[in-house]
Amino acid sequence: MSRQRILAKPVVWVIAVVLVTGLVAHADDWPQFRGPGRDGISKETGWLARWPDSGLKTLWKHQVGRGYSCVAVSAGRVYTLGLLPQAGADPKGPVQETVSCLEESSGKTLWQFGIPGTVEKAFPGSRSTPTIEGNRAFVYGQAGGLYCLETATGKVVWQKSMMRDLGAQKVVYGYAASPLIVGELVLAPARIIANMPPKDSPVKPGENALLLAFNKKTGDEVWRTYHESFHLGGGYYACPTACVIGGKPCLAYHTGNACLGLDPATGKILWKHAFSDDDLKRAAGRHGITAQEPVVLGNRVLCCIHPDNSNGLGVCLEVEGDRVREVWRDILLDNYTCSYILWKGHVFGITHNDTASRVGPMYCFDVMSGRKKWEQKDAGGSMILVDGKFLTFTGNRLVLIEASTEGYKELARSRELFLPGENTARDSDRINPVLSNGRIYCRSQTGMLLCLDASGG
Repeated sequence: MSRQRILAKPVVWVIAVVLVTGLVAHADDWPQFRGPGRDGISKETGWLARWPDSGLKTLWKHQVGRGYSCVAVSAGRVYTLGLLPQAGADPKGPVQETVSCLEESSGKTLWQFGIPGTVEKAFPGSRSTPTIEGNRAFVYGQAGGLYCLETATGKVVWQKSMMRDLGAQKVVYGYAASPLIVGELVLAPARIIANMPPKDSPVKPGENALLLAFNKKTGDEVWRTYHESFHLGGGYYACPTACVIGGKPCLAYHTGNACLGLDPATGKILWKHAFSDDDLKRAAGRHGITAQEPVVLGNRVLCCIHPDNSNGLGVCLEVEGDRVREVWRDILLDNYTCSYILWKGHVFGITHNDTASRVGPMYCFDVMSGRKKWEQKDAGGSMILVDGKFLTFTGNRLVLIEASTEGYKELARSRELFLPGENTARDSDRINPVLSNGRIYCRSQTGMLLCLDASGG
């Protein structure tokens, strides 16, 4: 069973252009999770791709609080989230999820905004990355608070509490999706199940939802959509991917237990593909979890099935109208938290590190045939693609790798970046590095943000 509810007449859409180009950014800004096109790719050139033996110069460092959030860079400012002591409170007292806006040139704090709500004890730290468009910053907290802030001051323009205002339930690990802007809408997931609302909830029968769209200027709800796979799935940790399939605008959304295609204007389900219980290995209450966004090449959609507390696999789907079929799969494509990157008809990624002793391999697959082109063991980390090179952050080092379908070729490897005590959590390798305006940003899970000088020829 599926339903969608449209609460307001959609504005005039120029969606196909928006979906292809992503957010409009200044020069080589990085205004949202995974960059301008939300694909992990930077078009920046002229940066320092040959690193000196002494290492890249640290321009500044700043403690932004524990978390997994990446940075967004826009118009001379750097934005991120982290757990910090509440303003004016005991520095050793309770922490609060906090948005920090820093000056790009110096790392100086320009403003901070504390997000109300409890913080998760499991894997403590912020989850999502701010999305910047013009003079607005869109932020989604782990307690389900969606905020639109003025970029100049941090002042709230509008806010929406998924739990208090819409009756959403708390989810394991907390909400983690980075807000997605499509046209005049801002999208975020929320677990709204009518037969299990919290006390004093405003949710009514028939108003279930996992994904909601709001007017980005006012915060008014425009549509919500629901499918039965949402109930058991774990699609609260990532947003859809805005794309064009078969000439039509689409949102490719992996709910954890299924992959869906949605109409961006209405939330209507255009196509769906449910994964089997065998795929999900559902046992003892386990369910499919996704903390990455699908990638799309033509009419092919790649997503990662990752059962909670278990190893997963990557699946390539082919979409024809409202029909979907699986064309290939492979266990190496178990990325879990880090989305795939597409380059020249191939998909690249780094397999999830499932234990402290296992460092995942990096791989390259042909999207059309599903044939593995190469695999490099013990790569580890998260990565972006810049000017024909993969920039990988392993948690304490940067590695530069040539983008190639022929094999793995390491071009450079940095010294250890963090001082003792600045990076005490092994999960830092889940945080994507960012290259913007000749600067590389690396962040430890314990909250130390480094800005490195990569300007030059």
